[in-house]
Amino acid sequence: MRTFAPIAAIHLVGNALLLWLGYYWLGLGETRAATLAWSALIALLLLSLACWLHGATFAYFSLGTRGLPWRRLPALVAAVIVLLAVYWVLSQWSDYSSKPAFKIASFLTMTFRKPVKPATVLNVFKAVLWLVRWMVVPVVALSIVSRIFARRQSLKWWHWIATPVLLVCALWLPLKLMGWTPLTGAFAMQMFSFIVRLLVAYLLFVGAWLVLVFLISGGSPRATQPSTVASP
Repeated sequence: MRTFAPIAAIHLVGNALLLWLGYYWLGLGETRAATLAWSALIALLLLSLACWLHGATFAYFSLGTRGLPWRRLPALVAAVIVLLAVYWVLSQWSDYSSKPAFKIASFLTMTFRKPVKPATVLNVFKAVLWLVRWMVVPVVALSIVSRIFARRQSLKWWHWIATPVLLVCALWLPLKLMGWTPLTGAFAMQMFSFIVRLLVAYLLFVGAWLVLVFLISGGSPRATQPSTVASP
């Protein structure tokens, strides 16, 4: 049976290269047409490589293949662009939600003759938005990717629990860990703390993400040969 070791090694190296490429892209200037075109090309390359790496991971766990067919890559890139657009809309709603929260609070106050604070309505909006960001959209999106690029399977009830928990471990927790500064004083100790936190955050990101893809794809590391062999 295949294990997590090969795909984990690929992700440890591949995601590090993607992060480096993203860091390089952020530092590119866009003052001239040539540099703007180069920045767009690097962004497209970064998106394509990320889609290939993670799409191939779905195929590995579900179908037992070691790569993603190149003919499916454009569809996966398009799906990721749509997903990014959805999250952009959600971020815009997060910035705008204070206005409808104030109006709803005023309406409820007039209706029930009891004061309803806009902050209370806004907290409800934030809770719903959190569920949409970390549960609804990821579960639906990952399920669609799994059905298109891996073995088809239906959603199970525990997907709605495992997905937000693992996404928090893969994305939110590493960022919080990187932003935490437990030591003050000597520069050497601060640098040592930063390196340790960076390593732990990166391993947490890779590990939690691989477990999530493994569960969503509905597969297990496939046998390298059939379990039954025809009799002579």
